[in-house]
Amino acid sequence: MKSYLLTIFIFLAPFISISQEYDDYIGAGHAIGVSAISSDIQSNPINSVNGEGYELDIQGSSKFLAHSTLGYTIEDIENITENGIESWIDEQLTLEGESLTLPTIEKIYTAYFACMDEYGIGCPLVFNLDARYFRYSWSHNMRYGQDLLRQRVAMALSEIVVISDKSMLNQSPHALANFYDLLTRNAFGNYKDILTETTLHPAMGFYLSHINNPKSFPEFNIRPDENYAREIMQLFSIGLYELNQDGSRKTDPDTGLWVPTYDNDDIQGLAKVFTGLSGSKWADDNNTSPVEFGRPYNNYSLIDPMAMYPFWHEPGEKTILGNYTIPDGQTGMEDINDAIDHIFNHDNVGPFLAIRLIQRLVKSNPSPQYISRVAGVFADNGNGVRGDLGAMTKAILLDDEALDCYWSTDIRNGMLRTPILRLTQMLKGLKAEAPNGIFWNSATYFENQAGQHPMGSPTVFNFYQPDYVPDSDFAYENLVGPEFQILNSSTSSNYVNYMMLALLADYFNVRFQDIPNYNPIINILNEPSFIEWVPDNEAYAAVLSDPYLLELAANPEEWIDYLDITIANGLLSDQTKERIIDSMKKTDILDPMSGALYGLFLVMINPEFVIMK
Repeated sequence: MKSYLLTIFIFLAPFISISQEYDDYIGAGHAIGVSAISSDIQSNPINSVNGEGYELDIQGSSKFLAHSTLGYTIEDIENITENGIESWIDEQLTLEGESLTLPTIEKIYTAYFACMDEYGIGCPLVFNLDARYFRYSWSHNMRYGQDLLRQRVAMALSEIVVISDKSMLNQSPHALANFYDLLTRNAFGNYKDILTETTLHPAMGFYLSHINNPKSFPEFNIRPDENYAREIMQLFSIGLYELNQDGSRKTDPDTGLWVPTYDNDDIQGLAKVFTGLSGSKWADDNNTSPVEFGRPYNNYSLIDPMAMYPFWHEPGEKTILGNYTIPDGQTGMEDINDAIDHIFNHDNVGPFLAIRLIQRLVKSNPSPQYISRVAGVFADNGNGVRGDLGAMTKAILLDDEALDCYWSTDIRNGMLRTPILRLTQMLKGLKAEAPNGIFWNSATYFENQAGQHPMGSPTVFNFYQPDYVPDSDFAYENLVGPEFQILNSSTSSNYVNYMMLALLADYFNVRFQDIPNYNPIINILNEPSFIEWVPDNEAYAAVLSDPYLLELAANPEEWIDYLDITIANGLLSDQTKERIIDSMKKTDILDPMSGALYGLFLVMINPEFVIMK
């Protein structure tokens, strides 16, 4: 048994040298004004103080990976501990082979047609074009993709620049996948490219109604649709109020009121910019007629960028944000590029995006200083480039506020783990495997119970808003808790029930198929059937294949120590671990493996895991 399974360090130690001065302690990077001497002339003892000689502990590595991945294994923890955080980030930033979802959907189509070729009408696969195809591909990439950081940032971006399958896009899994892949490809690219590609993506064109958006025809009371013009400002770039670099709101010196970023005239002016866009290709490859403006959205390819149709684009000058004038005489695409460039260069974009990405990766209530530092990297990545998401991500993850144990007891520290991150960490961390190496899980039942799945938000405002205040205690402390917006009496109890059924169904002698609308924790393609769609067939669910599950099943103390590191980032208190272990030992009717799963269940529903500090 490796020693790291038996030792839990007291809390996260800092990982990098920093230059901020503290008057309450020294060490771990706080070395201003400090000198050190040692009888050991072979080493420089100041490195023990300034952080350069500090070795990571496994708890710190686990916590870092909880911020930077959708899930990680004990091997990932060992790698970080041995090689360091910054080298891991640099490797991830340059790793080739993004985990794209559309190619995986194509594999599902191939499986279906192969089944039809072999079984004909007897093929039990049901070919329904819906969001499950995207979800199968997303879960497969989550489980097997090596681009761990890119996947986490892509999911974060999908909760800022939102489209959703809670729309007619549910019938277009390829469109959902292609849009998600847009975010994946650009996760370490430039945010301006995301704004541009999002504007031209037909799925967004449908979702926020600027596909087939015509110029003004006053005689028919037709004016440009304002939906996308409003949301690209409010939700994707600058927000409602002028911000300082630290995320605080500017106030009018005369009235003391917050200063709005835009008004209705700005929306109307920008709406004119986003006119004339429509599909560039027909959805039906056999349609050889010229592509036309104004057809139903699903007549067009939803994976090819929209094209500009000059006749339908609003001519003339357009006044937008900050009384900026887009000149007359430009082409429609020149107008769009001009407008996006102007929005992208607004002072708000850096702090606006910094707040949201920090909230999605690290903590719900970043300090103004943390926001300012990250926003500064957005403004200039050190090489004069604005909008570099790779540099911004690195700044977020390496900031002392993300890593420093100084923050461990601060009331502003921490966040509620989202339901999907709890699930993915268990599946990835304990190596859920299917016999044929396919991990296609729609997680429909999980979403119904816990209230979340990527690309499944109820509205363009995401599952939760960044400034959501859960209750009066939060309000009293001037804190927000975005993720609490989907935590209620239903989702909290249903999450517990889901984990019980997923991990302890054998103990309770419950057949998954006997539960109405139940979708097992893992749905795979075990040819020739999708078990989700053919409930009368044998359920070939994936299993948690981590060898330590078998090795430690009969040793509750070591098993819970292991789960504390691989699942809970070392956040389980001694008292909590003792209670879980006692409960496992008292449940003597369980065999060791069932007992180990019972311990896992108790960890997965424990507040010390659910609240990440």
